[in-house]
Formats: sequence, structure tokens, C-alpha cells
Amino acid sequence: MNDYDAIVIGAGIAGLGVAGLLQGRGMRTLLLEKTRTPGGRAKTKEMPGGWRIDTGTHCVDNGDKSACADLLKKVGVDIAWTRPMQGMGIFDGDKWKDAGQYFNFTDAEVKQLADLEDSFVPMTDAEIDVLDKTSLAEFISQRVKSEPVAEYLKTIGMVQTTLTQAEIISAGEFVSIYREGMKFGARYGGFGNIRMPVGGIGVMTGAMAKAAIQKGCEIKYGAPMVKVVVNKNGTTEIFTETESYHANVVVIAIPIWQLVDIIEVADDPFQREWYSRLVRLKDETSASMGFTMGTRKPLFTEPVYLSAWRIPGVDLPLQILGHTNFDQTIAPPGHMIAFIGACCTPKQARDEAFRKETLGKFWETVKQMFPDVEENVVWKVDGYYVGIDGLGRSPGLTGNYRMPVAMPGMKGLYFAGDCYTGRGVGMNAAANSAMICADHIKADYA
Repeated sequence: MNDYDAIVIGAGIAGLGVAGLLQGRGMRTLLLEKTRTPGGRAKTKEMPGGWRIDTGTHCVDNGDKSACADLLKKVGVDIAWTRPMQGMGIFDGDKWKDAGQYFNFTDAEVKQLADLEDSFVPMTDAEIDVLDKTSLAEFISQRVKSEPVAEYLKTIGMVQTTLTQAEIISAGEFVSIYREGMKFGARYGGFGNIRMPVGGIGVMTGAMAKAAIQKGCEIKYGAPMVKVVVNKNGTTEIFTETESYHANVVVIAIPIWQLVDIIEVADDPFQREWYSRLVRLKDETSASMGFTMGTRKPLFTEPVYLSAWRIPGVDLPLQILGHTNFDQTIAPPGHMIAFIGACCTPKQARDEAFRKETLGKFWETVKQMFPDVEENVVWKVDGYYVGIDGLGRSPGLTGNYRMPVAMPGMKGLYFAGDCYTGRGVGMNAAANSAMICADHIKADYA
């Protein structure tokens, strides 16, 4: 049995952040990671020929002013950021239009949107919390009369959450994310503040791991969890394939769908009910299917995000990132890395027949979007991913309704990551959760 002051499970953004913060506060910390590299769902894969491919579109809202940037500063990491995103393009049936051209707002609609955006800025956290059980669809219906403005807001909500319907997007989360961008002067969904780490997301997670080790944190890679046992007396034991561990503080920084497979709770009504909720939430997440590809020349060159509320012939939302339009260090000169995805439900993503049919139709539409795509493809990966943004940002699952970072009656056991308390898009949610978790531990063990 190995003893530490704190043990963190999972070396994603949240796990790396918590481990670095706790070690920096003088707690002897061990970080256990099942894979051989840090990053969790945020990794960069090195490929022959000068390709550096991220595991997905790791855009960071507000870039160097984000929660991610705050966390990096607290753990002693400084990275370079790409140039900012400069808007959004929309596919309109047979051609691309910039968002202004596509939505073509009247002067009255511009004012309606501006007034709504301005109303977000002074809202308190408590006022936003009230919206966490309201859907974005309901929120829009109560405040917006214009159909183009309504479609615009739904599209922004989809890009924020990777969820497919406004009815399953939390208005509280939508407003919170929008308000954060407005604080830094970015109207229209905050696209002017979105950046990425130069060199790929692995640069950021690798630097976080290095900083934690320099502070004295021990990281063990290739250490998959067999089980985590929460005892009735409040202690928690951790078992890998070869070792067992115990600490007064245990932080679980892995997604809910992985946690339910390894955690064992005591025969205690409170713990059993908590575990039952985990099981119910296991599939409450976002998913996508589509294509990651490298091309000989750019499919488009503008530093924008490409989207559409619905893909023609597919009837799913569209998300496209031309990563090399922001960072030319990740591909051979003149080449492009593009992520082309259709947001879907976990059930749709896992349905092989649905996926095969949808990807076939989707690719035909992609060829209409970019007529020379096939002749320029160097490599292409067709696939799907379930669990993009952690616990889904749906009504009743955001803000104070999210799984908390600490549970009464389970002393010493904490949680961090994009499935637990913490607002924001993707990695910002994980970063916020890490800082909230570390502060909670600091208060409990001051």
C-alpha cells in the first residue's frame, strides 16, 4: 500500500491542473494515468511527414484570457496562442456565405440581437443559475421574435455544446458562455476571442505535466484503474493492475462513463443513490461523426469556423475547423488539416448502419462544399466520437445541477473535469472544475 497526501486519477486538463495545484500547495501528490501520455481526450498525435494531429477540435474560448489560461498561469505554464478566430461561415444549400450575408439581419434585427447580448453582461451568476433548467429553445421563444436571430442563436448554442437540438441545450450554460465572451468585447458568440495552443493541444498538456513534475508531483503512466473502493468509514482505496494506493485526498478526474465501471461504493443509502445517478447520467453527453483529413492545399483559407444549423441531406448540425488556418506549424508547408463533423447523439454515433449511411451522404455533401477535396486528400480518417464535451450541457445538468466536485458523506473524495462543477466550453469547463476542486480541497484541509 502506497501512501500520498493526494492521489489524482486521470491526466486530462483537469487532472493535470489539480495535481499541479495540490503539489504546489505542498501536498505530496501522485497522478495516475492509464495511457502512456498526458492529455486525456486532449492529445496531439505526431505523424510522419510533419503532421501533428489533435484528437478533435480543441478551440479555447477567450484564448489567453480564458479559464484554461488562468489555470496555466496558476500551475506555472506559459504557452503561445494562435491568432484568433474571425467569425463564422455558413453553408447555404449550395455555397458558403459569411454569417452576416447568410442571416442578412435587418436594422431592427441587429438591434434586437445587440440588446439581447447587452442584457447578458450585467447578469449575476445567481440570475444565470435560474436559467439552468430552461432550454435554449424556450429561452429564445420568450425573448426573440425574429426567425433569423433565433436560428443564429441556436447555431451558436450548437457550436458551444455539440448538442443537436435547442430543446436539449441549457439556457443557463448558453448565457454564461456568451457573457464570458462579452466581457472581453466579443459579440456574436465570442468567435473573435477563440484561439488554440500553437503546435497542437499536446503542447499545452505536455507543459502542464512537465510543470507538475518539476514541482515534485509523481506521474505514473500506463496505470489503468481496476477499481476505486469508497469505504463506509470515508476512506478511499485505489487499485491498478499491479499496485494499491491510499491517500486522505483522492481526486477522480475521469469522465462519468469511465467512472461507473471502476468505482465501488459502500452499502450506504447515500452512496448507492449517488452511484445510481452516475449510471443514469452515463450517456448524457455529446457526440459527433465525420472526417479528419490532411489535404495538399487548403480547402478554404479564411480564419473562420464553418457551420450550418443543418447539413443538406443529412439533417444534422455542421462543424468545420481548418486547424492550419490558425496554426501552420502542425502540417507540411501549404497543406491543411481539417476537421469536418456532424453533431449527433451517442445512440446515432454507435449505430453502425446509421453511421455508414450518414457518413456516405455527408461525404457527398462535403464534395459539394469543396469541389476539389477528393483530388487533394493526402489522408482521411472517417470516424465518430462519443463524449466530446463531458456531461451534456442540457437543462438540469448545468451550473448547480452538475455533479459536484465534493460529496457530503464521502470525505476525502473529490471530482474534477468537464463532467463536474464548472462552466464553459470544453476545456474551459475542465479548467474551471480543476480550480474549483483544488480550492475546495484547500478549504477542507487548511
